[in-house]
Amino acid sequence: MKHLIGHKQQYIIALLFIMYLILIMFIEPINLLLSNYWKILISPSILLTDYLAVGGLAATLFNVLTTLLFNLLLIRSLKLNFTGPILAVLMTIIGFSFFGKNVLNALPMYLGVYLYAKATKTEYKNHIIVLLLSTGISPIVSYIIFGIGLELYLGIPLAIIFGALIGFILPAFNTHALRFHQGYNLYSTGFSMGVIAMIGTAIMHGFGHEVKTNFIVTYDFHWILFFGLLILSVLFIFVSFIYDKKPWRNYPNLLKSHGRLVTDFYRDYGIGTTLLNIGIMGLLSLILILVMNIQISGPMTGAIFTVMGFAAFGKHPFNSIPVVIGGIIAYWLFMFVDPSLVGEGTKLALFFVTGLAPIAGQYGLFPGIIAGFLHLLIVPFALSFQGGFDLYNNGFAAGFIAAITVPVFDLIIHTKEVHRGQK
Repeated sequence: MKHLIGHKQQYIIALLFIMYLILIMFIEPINLLLSNYWKILISPSILLTDYLAVGGLAATLFNVLTTLLFNLLLIRSLKLNFTGPILAVLMTIIGFSFFGKNVLNALPMYLGVYLYAKATKTEYKNHIIVLLLSTGISPIVSYIIFGIGLELYLGIPLAIIFGALIGFILPAFNTHALRFHQGYNLYSTGFSMGVIAMIGTAIMHGFGHEVKTNFIVTYDFHWILFFGLLILSVLFIFVSFIYDKKPWRNYPNLLKSHGRLVTDFYRDYGIGTTLLNIGIMGLLSLILILVMNIQISGPMTGAIFTVMGFAAFGKHPFNSIPVVIGGIIAYWLFMFVDPSLVGEGTKLALFFVTGLAPIAGQYGLFPGIIAGFLHLLIVPFALSFQGGFDLYNNGFAAGFIAAITVPVFDLIIHTKEVHRGQK
């Protein structure tokens, strides 16, 4: 079995895609499926637009399938091997295909990154992580075409130009953004896109168009998604034993990692240990769902997939739990002060707050709790600034939290170490 997976992955992946497509067709007739999928493609898609509410379960799963397949074929065409970052990004793409991402609204950004590679005379594949994550701002393309009210002959070329320009700017800007938060925000590209989205929103306001965020969410598929994610998490753990008979051997070493960018668990601890961590983080996410009595929507599915994906790229239980605790404290504070403050965005932030996991990994339990607490406070304001175009809104917020807290933690921890040395 291990030999089969190691040498014939493409056939297994193809078989899984065929089985997945057959399952989708069992849920819904093909004509209705395509009609509902079209509704997803022409949706403005800004936050929060739950594709489960727009097109239903089958069409959303089909959107996940087509979006993932497109990106897998792109990776294959560039002859890239799987790494922790690529695995993290692919699972993030799967998650956000439940809300906001589709094949059509991603293409202009990909074109922009391609033009950047040509302009800088660098290889396209060298920008693969930023390229794949650039789809986090893809709703701006859908919104220009379908949300402003322009005729298609104006909206389509304008969206392509705007999206390509963002894709062109993003690789260079992301490098500078990394210095801003010093690698303590795992969703670094989300911060970069948040700044760009903020500028885009300001431009639209300047031309007299007020951008209003969406709230199109359904919880009708809660238990289907819950058990689907449960099965997937257990499957990751099972497969980890196929790749490595004792995947837990390296797990204690992985748990000691601070997770700061760039940390590749796949490279450092092996695929078996990485898959084990992904499965465990998935199960912990579902435990949080039950403990906090949260209903699973499309966006929440995206949040859990992102937690699992970045379990290959910096997150593990020891550095994630402290920031989640901080988030839970803020959540309870909101409930005490005014329950109306606790919306879907706050619940999502309980999971996305793990983007700040490296702070807990580097500085410890209490700094992690503080960072998580502050993150939930700032997330709603971040959304209002960037207009809902940046799907990685929590990455936008986390960039500011990391930039503010890390110098303070660094000063305090360093000062304590100096005093201990003097004694």
